[in-house]
Amino acid sequence: MVVCTGCSCLCDDVEVELDGERVVKVKHACRIGAGIFLNYNVSRAEPMVNGKPTDIDEAVEKAIEILKDSRKVAIYGLDNTTLEAQKIAIDLAEKIGAMIDNGSKFGRLVELMLKNEIPTTTLEDVKDYAYVIVYWGCDVHNSMPRHMSRYTYYPRGKKRQRGYEEDRFLVVVDVRRSHTAMLAKKNAVFIETNDDQKLVREFICALNGGVASREVLRIVKEVKKSEFNVVFGGEGLIKGLKNLEDFVEFVKMFGYFIPADYHPNSMGFFRTMFERTGRVDSYDFGTDSEMSFENALINGQIDTVLIVADDPPNSMPFDVIRKLADVNTIVLDPKRSFTSKIADIVIPSAISGVECGGTMIRSDGVCVELKPIFKSKFDDVKILRRIERGL
Repeated sequence: MVVCTGCSCLCDDVEVELDGERVVKVKHACRIGAGIFLNYNVSRAEPMVNGKPTDIDEAVEKAIEILKDSRKVAIYGLDNTTLEAQKIAIDLAEKIGAMIDNGSKFGRLVELMLKNEIPTTTLEDVKDYAYVIVYWGCDVHNSMPRHMSRYTYYPRGKKRQRGYEEDRFLVVVDVRRSHTAMLAKKNAVFIETNDDQKLVREFICALNGGVASREVLRIVKEVKKSEFNVVFGGEGLIKGLKNLEDFVEFVKMFGYFIPADYHPNSMGFFRTMFERTGRVDSYDFGTDSEMSFENALINGQIDTVLIVADDPPNSMPFDVIRKLADVNTIVLDPKRSFTSKIADIVIPSAISGVECGGTMIRSDGVCVELKPIFKSKFDDVKILRRIERGL
């Protein structure tokens, strides 16, 4: 059995069949996980300096030179690497007074979870006890394909032996009928909304016995049948909330909250940052203040970016990405990406969970130990530690 790092489910029941250095069969993985193992050796990054091939040693030394000569450094990414690598990256940021940020948007809610201000639970308990399951602003069918089948709507649990046929009630809230919403047929409700804050307040009103829409009243009726209900909130929910006070009140009345954050180890980054600084993301060790990577890049406040296990062009606005061409860009990544095409320095590293071990933390806060099937000479931990020592 190996752990799949395709998303924050971190499924630990995946079986991989090998033929020498080649993966020939993968069992129990979703399409994302199967692709990681079957294609682990495809589109590999090569060490580059200013667009010219080199070796890893020279690429690392050139990266150290650039970082030494930089006025202001930003370290970005880290959601797809191990907890051990994240800790070294944070040490590095503190050492050189750099800002550090990750790609997840869940920082505000995770901070409340870490402060025990919003109730949360584990995926195993959801499987065993949860009745009403809400997916709000997320399409887990595509981003976390085994989420529903392994932990929520479909499986039989200790207290939910009849599964989705009788023992689960599914609610999907989104701006459109997503693939996840299309599954909301039996014992389920889909709510299309363009005002998340208004809908949250409507739920609070209904839970207090007030007036609400027929759909909301139906859901609240189901909620009152069980003491264990859970909300999985996605990036759509984060963007739709103008403030968090109403949502926190709603969750406390409803049951529990778990982020539907597909990034494999954003929770590890958030927890480590919280332990180090008292906040969870977007921190500038040079000024001891909040600083968003996107804003700093647009405003010309940084001249060098160290990107670890991420590809910003896949998730950031074009005007932000265009600014990467104006600064020194160093990339640590196993695969060729859009970012590596414009980077000054490319340092290939190991694929976490496939070629190197370590620890990741699931979106529900449970630590998972990775069990690699191959061994790589260069992983994020070794590369970042070498950079730190060089500075």
